[in-house]
Amino acid sequence: MGYTIIYLLLSYCLQYQQVPILCYHNISKADDGKEDLLHISEKHFQQQMQYLYNNGYTAITPDGLYAHMNGGAPLPSKPIMITFDDSHETHYSLAVPVLNQFHFRGVFFIMTVCLNKTGWLTASEIRDMSDQGHIIACHTWDHTNLALHPSYNVNEQIVKPKALLEKITGTSVCYFAFPYGEWNEQAIKDLKQANYIGAFQLASHQQSTDPNFTVRRIMVSGKWTAVQLKEAIDKAFILP
Repeated sequence: MGYTIIYLLLSYCLQYQQVPILCYHNISKADDGKEDLLHISEKHFQQQMQYLYNNGYTAITPDGLYAHMNGGAPLPSKPIMITFDDSHETHYSLAVPVLNQFHFRGVFFIMTVCLNKTGWLTASEIRDMSDQGHIIACHTWDHTNLALHPSYNVNEQIVKPKALLEKITGTSVCYFAFPYGEWNEQAIKDLKQANYIGAFQLASHQQSTDPNFTVRRIMVSGKWTAVQLKEAIDKAFILP
């Protein structure tokens, strides 16, 4: 009863539906390694995606969410967004084939400092992901915590990475994920001036004063079963 009331009040204030947004980081081939909020095996990632597919979830893009939040565009009956941070090469070699298997489109937040380095995404891989319909977005140049280091170089961390990713993909890069999920008003102002239209965080609930730039995600544990994933989604996003 309590959750229903909170959901209704939140829906009234925000005037749009909350969409569960998942955040993944390291994906490994082995299924006997470290698994936690920053690590998941290919096997368990496959199982989680299988669960979402079997239960009727549709993976939407940031553009779809933005259109819903800002113009009331309809969403599928069970929308979800699947995102990846930090430019790990296994996002291309392990995650993308699984996403494609279930006809899911992923959102990849790229930090450009590690571009083309061993163990990290290459420009050709990023271009191919984009060509396949996956979304490429920005995660700063070198993962600087913008809220913790307010004297960061805006051109280096926000402007140039966007331009580089646009050059690689041949498409507009309009979305951003705050490193460590942390943000402040100055960072949002800088993003707007650099022509981003939305940003994703982790630490707090979406702000009614600037919802496009405080979209909330949850980090997914590699240890979660399908049932635990569903419970985490429902708890975090107060779904009816």
